[in-house]
Amino acid sequence: MKGEVLRSAILDAAAKLFIERGTGGTSMQDIAESLGLSRTAVYYYFKNKDAILRALTEEILTSARELANAAVSRQDRDPAEALRELVTDYANLILSRPAEFRVADRNESDLTQRQRASMHTARRSVLADFSGIIERGIQLGHFRMADPHVAAFGLIGMCNWTAWWFKPSGRLGQQEVAEAIADMAIHALRRDESRRARVPDVKESLRLLREDLAYLEKLVVPDEDASAGQRK
Repeated sequence: MKGEVLRSAILDAAAKLFIERGTGGTSMQDIAESLGLSRTAVYYYFKNKDAILRALTEEILTSARELANAAVSRQDRDPAEALRELVTDYANLILSRPAEFRVADRNESDLTQRQRASMHTARRSVLADFSGIIERGIQLGHFRMADPHVAAFGLIGMCNWTAWWFKPSGRLGQQEVAEAIADMAIHALRRDESRRARVPDVKESLRLLREDLAYLEKLVVPDEDASAGQRK
């Protein structure tokens, strides 16, 4: 193995060991032995474990920031369409780099202060993107009433969990899984077509509220004729 191929192999081996043992329980010698290499060969590419951990986390953090920047272009689009694209993109990010994500998640305490700050910034940006689109969808009447932050955390959690259970050799491929999660996200939040406001204004909201009150009154207040029949 030479060049970039060997470097990638070292990162893959280190990621597996970091996940299993943590960075504190893994040595450069352990990484070298897992690949059948000398420790000198590993040091040629990385001067220490911190350099390996930095390489593993920086790529996924950079991709998360790029995803956040791309969200700006979704602001004026249909909320359901924008959310579907965001969930698909974020799920694909996790599915394509599961080891890096798991390392960053499990070994956060071993990151430098700067790396942790970068990770928290990336997480806040992703959360803001999700909750922003959901909130706009609620305001426009496309999504049902829900707490935007709670809904966002739920969707992000679905995507994050794929880093632990997805297998490339499984029945569904990466893109299929990402699209399936996006479908679930939309169906979980989409407002029934008959309940969507025709025009997103106060009058239309009052119309829907009156419909709800009329329906509730039928459930709570028994029909007078039916009540009279029961008394007889």
